[in-house]
Amino acid sequence: MAKSLKSDVLPSGRTRSLGESGTPAVCRAGEFQFAPRQSHVNGCVQSRGLFWCKSGYGSFKVNGERFSLEPHDLYILPWGRHISYLAGEREPMFTAHVHVVPWLREGAPWVANVPHEETELLHDSPDRRDAVWPGLDRVVRLHLESDSSLGRLLNYVTRWFRESPRQEDEARALGLLIVRELGRFVGSGGQSTERRPEELQRLLVYIDRCITESPTVEQLAHIIGRSRSHVLKLFRRHLGVSAKAYILQRQMREARELLHGTTLSIAEVGQRSGVLDPYRFSKLFKRTVGMSPRAFRRSGGPLPAIGAPSRHKSVPPRPGV
Repeated sequence: MAKSLKSDVLPSGRTRSLGESGTPAVCRAGEFQFAPRQSHVNGCVQSRGLFWCKSGYGSFKVNGERFSLEPHDLYILPWGRHISYLAGEREPMFTAHVHVVPWLREGAPWVANVPHEETELLHDSPDRRDAVWPGLDRVVRLHLESDSSLGRLLNYVTRWFRESPRQEDEARALGLLIVRELGRFVGSGGQSTERRPEELQRLLVYIDRCITESPTVEQLAHIIGRSRSHVLKLFRRHLGVSAKAYILQRQMREARELLHGTTLSIAEVGQRSGVLDPYRFSKLFKRTVGMSPRAFRRSGGPLPAIGAPSRHKSVPPRPGV
């Protein structure tokens, strides 16, 4: 894994080696709720894709190589990829996708789309090119939380893209910001989830899937057939927190997303975060976040519940991710 990302894009926004000035630009973004076992194929996607599994499960293939999808997976996808998707059967993935054109010629018209097939008009456009992203020129898997700086940025970009009107200068500014923020994320420890012990990864997936049931340390130990003390050591050694603290953090993150992303009542948010008692939920939330659930909602939402995670709300599938 690369420790830093220094794109061909200079601080001025110009490209060093292509002979013409250009900048990165966001040219497409959105969220997509897959239906159970839904499949989809794109023949040649000309963008650098940031493909984020926000909830649910599934898999995809890039140029014939298969990759799994679990909650919080962020994949960096190469230019010109052939990609096919297959959603899980019981809890299909809900994903966000941001397409960055690494080099869009200065003065070229900005079009809010990227070609997904060789037959499309923008395919091999002389105004659009790939650029070198050191260490990220293949498929790279990272772990991304919604409340990280990069997570917040990608959430903003998907919301910005579905709003109107969108401006070219904004698309270019967001493209450059994504390149730089991705570099900071990788350089500051955005690690592949595959580096974690398999036992711990199983437990994190279980917690994500069963967060509404408020899993206990004893249940986690039973899942992997080990002792309670072994589970506690796994969390302390690899995540730096106790298992109980991690579960609480995960519940409060779920609550923050629901408070800003849905119009559910405070009590319903607590229930879906695994805390059934409304009084206890409000107390835990205020202690963890620093303000009450109601004040937190007023500070930034609620936003329209478009494309909410699969375990919260389903939206009809739309073509073209």
